[in-house]
Amino acid sequence: MRHLKIVALFFVFLFVAKDIIAQEQNYRFHKVFFYSFTKYIEWPEEKKKGDFVIAVMGNSEITPLLKEMAEIKKVGDRSIKVVQLEQVNKGDNYHILFVPADQNQNFATIKSTLNNQPCLLVTESEGMARNGSMINFKDVDGKLRFEVNTKKLEGAGLKMSQELTRFGEEIN
Repeated sequence: MRHLKIVALFFVFLFVAKDIIAQEQNYRFHKVFFYSFTKYIEWPEEKKKGDFVIAVMGNSEITPLLKEMAEIKKVGDRSIKVVQLEQVNKGDNYHILFVPADQNQNFATIKSTLNNQPCLLVTESEGMARNGSMINFKDVDGKLRFEVNTKKLEGAGLKMSQELTRFGEEIN
C-alpha cells in the first residue's frame, strides 16, 4: 500500500512538473516575440522618450523572463523597464501591456481604461484579438503563433511593419 502512495505521488509530481516546465518554456518564446514587437512596431513621437515600459497584469511567470530580457536588451538607446500591475489607471504610460489568461476577467475594464492610448495590448487567450486585443498569442499545433488586430492597433496610433504582419494572422 505504501508503494502505491509513493508511485501515485510520483505521477502527480511528474504531471505538475510537466505543466510548469511547458508553461515556462512557452513563455520563453513569448519573450522573444515581445522583443520583436519592440523592433517592428512604431510608437508615436511622444512615446519615444524615456524608458520603454512593458507592463504585466497580475503575478505571471512571464514577468521574471521579461526582466531577464530587459537586463540585456534595449529599444534603440532606451532601457527596458518591466513592471507588474494590479490595475491599470488612465494616464499610465506603458508601451506594451500583457494581460495573461488568468486576468481575462479584467480585460473589458483594462481595454476601456486604455481607450485607444498608444499602448500595445497583448493577450494569450482564444478570441481576444476579435475582442479588442491588438496582439493575441495562440498555440497552433504546439507552436506559438499570434493574431494581429491591425484595425485596433492602428486606431491607437501604432504602426506595425509588414515584416511582422507576415508572421501573424491578421484579424479585423
